[in-house]
Parts: sequence; C-alpha cells; structure tokens
Amino acid sequence: MAWAQDGTLDPAFAAVPFNRWLAEGDQTRFRWSARVSGAELSGHQRLLTKAEIEVDGNELVSRRGHGQLVMMIQFQDSAERVYQAHGAIDLDNVKDDVAKSNINYAQEAFVLPGDYRVSMLIFDTKTGEHSAVQKNLHVNPLRNDPLPAAWKNLPPVELLHTLDAPDSWFRPDTAGRLQLPVTTRRPLRVEVLMNASATGPSQGLSVGTSSSRSLANLVPALKVLSQMEVGGDGLHVTLLDIPKRRVIFEQHGVSHLEWDRVRGALTEADPNKIDVRALEHREQNAQFFVKQVRQRLARGGEAEKPFRVLLVLSGPTAFNSGEDMRPIEPGGDPNTKVYFFRYHVPPERLTLPPLYDALGARGRRGFPGAAPSPAMPAEPIDSLASLLKPLQPRLFDIYSPEQFRKILGSLLDEMGRL
Repeated sequence: MAWAQDGTLDPAFAAVPFNRWLAEGDQTRFRWSARVSGAELSGHQRLLTKAEIEVDGNELVSRRGHGQLVMMIQFQDSAERVYQAHGAIDLDNVKDDVAKSNINYAQEAFVLPGDYRVSMLIFDTKTGEHSAVQKNLHVNPLRNDPLPAAWKNLPPVELLHTLDAPDSWFRPDTAGRLQLPVTTRRPLRVEVLMNASATGPSQGLSVGTSSSRSLANLVPALKVLSQMEVGGDGLHVTLLDIPKRRVIFEQHGVSHLEWDRVRGALTEADPNKIDVRALEHREQNAQFFVKQVRQRLARGGEAEKPFRVLLVLSGPTAFNSGEDMRPIEPGGDPNTKVYFFRYHVPPERLTLPPLYDALGARGRRGFPGAAPSPAMPAEPIDSLASLLKPLQPRLFDIYSPEQFRKILGSLLDEMGRL
C-alpha cells in the first residue's frame, strides 16, 4: 500500500485514469459497497475517520486468475489537496471458500473539522473493469472543547499506515504534533511515570493479552502527555516494569519522545517472558513502585528548585497476596503535586483470525467471516491508589478519549496556576 501526504500524489493513481473513472461513477460491474464513518475522538486526541470498501467474496472467486483487484481511496480537503492510498488483492490463487464472506479494505485517517470529499474506486487489472463512488464527509468541531488550540498547525488529513503493536499504539507514522503549552509563574518539573507492565491477574486470558489491552490505551495517552510544552528541560518520562522491578525507560528534558527506545522497552517488558529472579522476590513489587514515586518527588540539586508535578499513568493494578502494601510516607514538601491517571479498558469482544489473511492480500485487513467470542473479563481491582493515598493525589478515572481531553484541559489550567 502507498500513501501520499500534504497534497502530493500517489504514483499509483497516475497510472490509471482515476478522475475519468471517478466521473463515470458506479458502473455496477462489481458487487461491492463503500462507506465513510463519522469522525470520532481517538486516544491520540485526534479526530479519526475511516473509509471502507467491501467486496463480495463471490466477486473474487469469479475473477480468479485475473492478477489483482485494486482498491483506491482518496481524501480531498476544502483546499482541494488530496491524500491518497491504494491496496490490492492477488487473484491468482483465490480459494472457493472465499465466496462465503465479504472482504473489507479500510483506510483510517486523522482529520480536522471541515468538509471533505472521499472518493473510492475498484478495478480489475486484467479486464480494466472499474467502478467508483464519491461520498461527502463533514467533520464537526468538538463542542465546548477544553483544548481549543491543540490542533493548531496540524494537517487537515493524515493517513494512517497498517502497523503492528506497539507501533499501532504510538503512531510513529504521523508527523502532526498537538499544541499543549504549559505557562507557569515559576519553574516547573513534570515527571510522567507510566506502569508499562501487566496490570493484574488475567482471569482466563493470557497475561500478554491483558497487558496489550491496557497498553493500547496507555501508550497513546503517554504520547499526548509527552507533547506538553513545559519549558526548558522540565518534562521527564519514566516507564516501569513493576513485576520485574525495573526502570525500563527514562528520558529527561523531553521535547520529542524517543519512540525507538520506548518500543524496545515495551518489548523488554513482555509479561510472557518469565524472569525467574524477579519471581523470587515478588513480594517487593509494590514497594518498588513506592520507591520510584519517592525518588521522583525528592530529586533536587537545581539552583532554583522547581515545583514538582508527578503524573502517574496506569491501568488498575493488582498485586499478589503476601505483598508488602505499606503506602508511601506522607510528603513534606508543599511544592509537589501528584496526579493519578487511572485508565480503564472498556469490555470488548474478541474475533477469530480474519479470513482475509488467507487471500494473500496486501494492505489493510478486515475481519470477514469472524465470529464473536465471549466478552472480555473484568479488570483487576486497583492497589496503586492506596499506595499513593498519603500524598493526596488527584485521582482521575478515565474511560474514554473525551474524558481524558477534559482532564488534560483542567490539568494544564491548574499547572498554569501553580
């Protein structure tokens, strides 16, 4: 699949009479459908939309041996800049059972409020048969937006690549940066401390699955927080692997989060990798967390000691029985403030591996033929809040991107008054 940003053209579009075919419209030579979803706020605090093409599996079987079925999607903004993507399905070895399902091809994009024209086209490389449709997309601004300037200087459209985790959580393929200035009356040091480990007993799921569901929310939130403009070298980020009692990532004076290093740290924290030495002293896990909090509130040595803000980012986290659950000692420094961002993962349903994989398709994959499975189990009961309680942290329970945006707006305002 290929992408084109900032109004440049994807070379694949120039190889076909795309605009003429688009003008001809839906020739009904294919059994297919196209749709564009309304934009919704994502965990990255960007509005996310999706254009989809769905092809009847019988269509693929009837064209077996034709080479490729190519699908093209183009976004056009109000200034007539275009953003293009295409994908292809190999038709040489299509199996008969493909006829039982529809094949879904989708392109996600971050967009700004405004009006867009989304064009979708499908064609057979052997016969030249083609069909196209255009749809309008209107994206409303957020009502009572607590961060009205956050999208300043962002491009109208940023197309998203197909990425595997953990890249799909962080989105290194996007260049746009949120505007989150922190204006304070005195020096400020902000420490972001993220729990990058599994958040508790998996209750029937593999630990890795449980951890991934949590990180899929925490990593976008971490990226958003790392874009705060504290000033100087006032922003610092730390990732903890609590079960292994390790600091797996640190970056001081953050202006851009070093994603390659974060990716390596998350790989290192894989909960399915058992550390026998860590298991020997797991009753110390809670106190490891307490120690890391204490260190980040006590760091000093600056000529003019800044006000310290600690942002703890985690899902609800449970510890095993027998843990040393003594809470942290009450803080004696009035120039400190602790916030606990406790991210909850809403229940979701799992799906079976997509049939699309069997087609040898390239590009974005859908989930045709997938059957629902039992709902995900409940998340663990959190123990981190009780460990932090003597510090009187501001506790924020977050269930949605909208909640996080409101909390972030309040946080920036409050830090500006410190």
